[in-house]
Amino acid sequence: MATPTSTTSVYIKDTALPAAAPTNTVETAIFLSPIAAPGILGFYSFAVPAVILGVRWAQWYGTAATAIYLWPMLLAFGIVQLLCALFSYHARDNLATVFHGIWGSAWLALGIYYLYASYGVLPILLDGAKSDEIGIWFALLAAISFGALLASFAQSLGTVLTTLFTTTACILASIAMFHGAYRVLQGAGWVLFFAGIFAFYTASAWLLEYQYMRPILPFNNYNMYNNFAVLNRGMLFDPVVVNRGFGEPGVMKGQ
Repeated sequence: MATPTSTTSVYIKDTALPAAAPTNTVETAIFLSPIAAPGILGFYSFAVPAVILGVRWAQWYGTAATAIYLWPMLLAFGIVQLLCALFSYHARDNLATVFHGIWGSAWLALGIYYLYASYGVLPILLDGAKSDEIGIWFALLAAISFGALLASFAQSLGTVLTTLFTTTACILASIAMFHGAYRVLQGAGWVLFFAGIFAFYTASAWLLEYQYMRPILPFNNYNMYNNFAVLNRGMLFDPVVVNRGFGEPGVMKGQ
């Protein structure tokens, strides 16, 4: 008795790429829906609250009344970053899904906290305020950010620096919350500020590369997993590597 064989046809941009087509074939169609790279908006959405909250913790500006101006910004950018996480999930970018999903949720939680703090219900996270509960928040954020750091070595130097400084800021913030250490929280603010700066740089590098179809800002595609880097056009650039799905020809993962 003859056994039917199956082949797979992949449709990309209305073009079918079938394998050999014997009789009794079973075809599978994969419909792709191209979207803009959500990681760009995601990193911008992370950069803004990271910089604003970081410089507040570092005591560059503000008073205890500043909390009333912080919570709308944290809530707004938290929602945007969560949306970017959902679209990163659609783009099958695991790293972006985790990072933007966790930090979008964190900004929302901090926004709600500062909302209550602005009305005196909760203490302001400054001036040596001690909070074991918030310390646990940042300890878990540090753990997840560290996982993202390990994964980012396979992507680019920009994501490595962003997740590295983010992890460090969370560790310092957790210590500050557990011990009520005012100076440690100031240090966490400085580090969080630089995490936002690196996130801004990374998002800008991706944006320019997508628009001009070539790397514009140096070092962002410095891929430590792929033999560290290659020398291209006199600067450190790494060619864009397409991570195709296993057993799914023509289907791209990532952004």
